[in-house]
Amino acid sequence: MDIFSSHGASLLVLLVQVLFAWALWSLRRAFVRAEDYALHVQRDARREAATARRLGSLEEHLRLTPDTADMAGLHSELAALRGEIQALNARISGLDRLLERLEHSFDRHEDHQRHAVQPSASFGCRAASDQTGGCN
Repeated sequence: MDIFSSHGASLLVLLVQVLFAWALWSLRRAFVRAEDYALHVQRDARREAATARRLGSLEEHLRLTPDTADMAGLHSELAALRGEIQALNARISGLDRLLERLEHSFDRHEDHQRHAVQPSASFGCRAASDQTGGCN
């Protein structure tokens, strides 16, 4: 009697084939197909390129920002400007006081001119006087 001719042997071969098919099906899930891997590599390359662009723009932006020496120079220039502005404010205050004094003096002269006797009244003109102070 041959071992491969019996009914049990064919069942055993079928069982081995099922186990082999199940093992191949399980291995299919464990390994990646070439197309899926190529798609994954393309996505990674796009992500890496986008990250490199963003990093490049950040580096460029950081290169253009002022460093500590520039900021210290700006701080000293601002302090000098603050001093100059304070000096100008003091000078403007003095000029403002002088202008007030001149306005006060000018107002006094205007008041004196308004209350002074008109030349036409001193000459006895019947009509009003002209701009030169003479009679019309």
